[in-house]
Amino acid sequence: MFDRQTARYVSLIAGFWVSLGSGTHYVYSAYGTQLAARLGFTATESSVIATLGSVGVYFSGPGAGVVIDRKLPHVPIMIGGCLILFGYMMMRYAFVSELRSVAFVGIFMVIASSGNTFAYHACVKCAAVNFPEKRGTATSIPVAGYGLSALFFSQIGNAAFPGDTGRFMLMLPLLSSGLVFLGLPFVRHITVQKLSDVEDPVIIPASLQAETDALLSTTVSVVSSDNASYEKSKEANYAAISEFERAESSAPSVNTAEAESMVDEVVLPDANEIDIHGWQLLRDVRFWMHFTIFCMLAGCGLMYILSAGYILRALFIYRNPFITPAQLATNQAIQVSLVSSFSFIGRIAAGYAADRLVRRGYQRMWVIVVSSVLFTFAQIGGLTITSSRFMWFMSVFNGLGYGALFGSYASIMSELFGLRRFSENYGYLTVSTVIGSDVFAFAFGAIYDKNSFFIDEETAMMPYDTPFNSTVRRFGSQVGQVCPLGRDCYRSAFAITLPGAVIALILSFVVIRFDYRLAYGDEEPIHERYVGEEYIEDIPEDEDAESED
Repeated sequence: MFDRQTARYVSLIAGFWVSLGSGTHYVYSAYGTQLAARLGFTATESSVIATLGSVGVYFSGPGAGVVIDRKLPHVPIMIGGCLILFGYMMMRYAFVSELRSVAFVGIFMVIASSGNTFAYHACVKCAAVNFPEKRGTATSIPVAGYGLSALFFSQIGNAAFPGDTGRFMLMLPLLSSGLVFLGLPFVRHITVQKLSDVEDPVIIPASLQAETDALLSTTVSVVSSDNASYEKSKEANYAAISEFERAESSAPSVNTAEAESMVDEVVLPDANEIDIHGWQLLRDVRFWMHFTIFCMLAGCGLMYILSAGYILRALFIYRNPFITPAQLATNQAIQVSLVSSFSFIGRIAAGYAADRLVRRGYQRMWVIVVSSVLFTFAQIGGLTITSSRFMWFMSVFNGLGYGALFGSYASIMSELFGLRRFSENYGYLTVSTVIGSDVFAFAFGAIYDKNSFFIDEETAMMPYDTPFNSTVRRFGSQVGQVCPLGRDCYRSAFAITLPGAVIALILSFVVIRFDYRLAYGDEEPIHERYVGEEYIEDIPEDEDAESED
């Protein structure tokens, strides 16, 4: 249907759409408070459901990675689409039937979120395989689609079903799985093997490959016994390849699509390719440094993303206790959209910036330094902002930091530990997100619960001047969990996440220095060192001594 170059870009675009349908885990903040209010869940219980979503997304990573690394992309994508559809439909059933069970909702949240991982990681792997020369930029496309998902679904839901959570939760599984199945036929590996001394891709027909393999195996066996025979065998190899080239040049021209159907693509292993996985990965100190950084930063981001609805509710009704649920839902959708859109920008920018840094001789980890700084400012905002009018600051900085984190770490992992087991290795890394989000989200939920109380529908319908607890009566228009303290409802949670962001920043510098010393040792690399307006070329001392002799 498409030539190879076009097929690579079609696969990349299709991967964007599949990832857009696979990022629905982040949409929870757009309906989580309404789900909790209808089913009578506390903030802690709502955080448990959100965290179970993280468990589904990130704990399924290693298992999904094994499938992705061993199967063609359509297999994990199909699995992902089915799990997303089934999981979210069962969550909607719980909402409609008012099935007040945290375990029931949580189990199907895990199932739907696991589906997200299967489809999304398959698209990231395809992008990395299809564009090895621009790996950071290519992987940032599906990663950006994943981050844009919350904006996409929240805006559609807010425009089509304002204030109607039931219909929104029906749209969510149908549209998300529909996007996954829509991109399914087009996401594929378009791999091309390059010879070490040739720039152009080489596609070897299966028949010639069998003949060449036989010749090469003969060569290997003869080398050990007779060097002269080895030379003859090598000449035979060259003759066979030259014969193929002459036949190819004299053959009638065919279009690229026909050529693809006429040859079997052969991917030859590269002896110099990095391949660190399994126990070897888990024994590598570099992996655990990246694991800790990812844990801290992803935990900070997810705590805000999954708790944004409660933060907005605390800030908004503190000054306007009689705001309607529809108005709250609209403002909630705005914050979700801000996080999602700036996460999208951060992911695209991080992938491109990582590639540019490598071309200029710097490490991709400098993008993570920027991400850590952005998260640090976001946590400071959570400690200081007292009005919902300035909540955009937290949403923008958390979105940018989260986007920069995920937009660059896929290329960092493939560069450090190899592409062959990339999905499995990346899955192990993302398990750290569950640890970070568990600690930070549970802390947020416990702190918020401690400072809040519940108002049921009967209390909310009572006249304002009815003798009752004055604090409860002030918020009597609200149904569900209410906190009357504004910023103080959750401020202590950001006092926990701020040190986490700072620790990640410090560790990022440690990793940069560690990798630099791993590459160059204690000595500076031999290059031209600029001193003022002149430069001095570094020359080893032994060479200098020989020149004097």
